Amino acid sequence: MIVSYIALLARIFLVGIEKIIVRLLGNREGKADVNLAATFLFFIIGAIVLTPISFFVPFTDIQFLIPCYISSLFYTIYAYAFVASLATGETSLVTPIYSLNGLVLVLFSFFFLSEPFTLTKVIGVLLMMIGASLLADIRNPFYSLKYLFSDIPTRMMFLAIVSQSSGRVIDKYYLPDIEPVIYATILYFFISFNLLVVLILRGNFGVVKKVFLEKPMLSIASGFTNGFSYLFLLYAIVRLDLSVAEPLTNLSVILTLLLSAVFFRENILAKLPGTIIILAGGWLLYLNF
Repeated sequence: MIVSYIALLARIFLVGIEKIIVRLLGNREGKADVNLAATFLFFIIGAIVLTPISFFVPFTDIQFLIPCYISSLFYTIYAYAFVASLATGETSLVTPIYSLNGLVLVLFSFFFLSEPFTLTKVIGVLLMMIGASLLADIRNPFYSLKYLFSDIPTRMMFLAIVSQSSGRVIDKYYLPDIEPVIYATILYFFISFNLLVVLILRGNFGVVKKVFLEKPMLSIASGFTNGFSYLFLLYAIVRLDLSVAEPLTNLSVILTLLLSAVFFRENILAKLPGTIIILAGGWLLYLNF
């Protein structure tokens, strides 16, 4: 169990950094091919980084490959929608929507994985959503919901969390049959392949080279944080409920806040109430009774 908690802490740290990197890597003007190329780099570099580790883990059972590929289709949708939303949307709109992922996962885990539906899970997730909304300077945490039918980046973020949650459920279900590093590496190659096909069909694969040459360090950093943050999640959910481990990842928003203060000179004292509420929600999820 201690390994799962250490892995979860490592994931929280990496995801906090990842959000800053993704925002810098994506295209602010919302150019689809540029964001597709950035997303492809996000995953192919992650797969390449994980590959050397997977060589040390033997495996013979390949039955997981079909559900793994199905999972990759959900993550492909999630990946592009997530990058496009962060790159083009207003933080005050898309951040609260992303914090809904915990609530969606609690529901999905209850219906598809038979994980317990506890009071502390629901309250913890709701508190984290309220805290994330306060960090985005929104007094009403459900303010963003009215934009779901009119604001494209907000809709993209909602599509991202539903797709991500679907992939997570498949991962949790099949993970006991395969080593996490093998699963993560193959899944990331599958996602990269899906994105590659989309880019080729659109006739814009050359954009990948352009994006990489313009932002080589950001591309490599995004792949590194993406690959290992997902691997740490897999190790965490080996022993922890998915509906607990994934929502706790939202604690990463606190690190993102601190980094934003350093890089973008944001006033973090104004964000203190939201931070405290997020920590309270995370503590309730940890207690899980």
